[in-house]
Amino acid sequence: DAVSQRFRDCWQYLGISNDDFIRTTEPRHEKVVAEVFRRLQAQGDIYMGKYEGWYSLADETFFLDSEVENGRAKESGAVVERVTEDNYYFKLSAYTDRLMEHIESHPEFLQPDTRRNEVLAFIKGGLRDVVISRRNTGWGIPVPGDDSQVVYVWFDAVINYLTATGWPGNAAWDQVWPADVHLVGKEIYVRFHALLWPAMLMGLGLELPHTVLGHGWWLVGG
Repeated sequence: DAVSQRFRDCWQYLGISNDDFIRTTEPRHEKVVAEVFRRLQAQGDIYMGKYEGWYSLADETFFLDSEVENGRAKESGAVVERVTEDNYYFKLSAYTDRLMEHIESHPEFLQPDTRRNEVLAFIKGGLRDVVISRRNTGWGIPVPGDDSQVVYVWFDAVINYLTATGWPGNAAWDQVWPADVHLVGKEIYVRFHALLWPAMLMGLGLELPHTVLGHGWWLVGG
């Protein structure tokens, strides 16, 4: 509550107006997450499997052996732990060709070019299916039909862009979708906003944002 209020105050201080301010703990969001999960599961894009590997609580991200060194994620330096769980997976690998084709035919989609090249290199390295649930420890949005699991925070978080439009119940939702620009931080760009989110939208048969712009970190006072 305190942190979200700081963001609201920040936008007011900077003179930035917003039509909506959404938090992923809101009931409207839980309903949309459940609907997205059910639709993708019904068409075979979501399946149950066993995950054994590294997980960073600080990053809330799963990592391969090759992405970990001396007990820390190479990408962020965060401590990782070895976990073994039965989880739900999203078939990201099935969207490899469609993602590559869209990125290459729409150079404005991923900007700046340095981020775009980073994403293309990531795809060429081989996309793997993504774990999209965790064991239910009392926090998170329950998986529809399986209360033993909650939806993985990054699968849930990006769906808030759809929730804010009123999809699918609002007949006028497509008047504000697709987004002209998603403005996101560089650390959540490649895995989540440039790969997972577009693939999810493709699976739902929805248009992709025109541009996903990855910004660096703003430094104040050095």
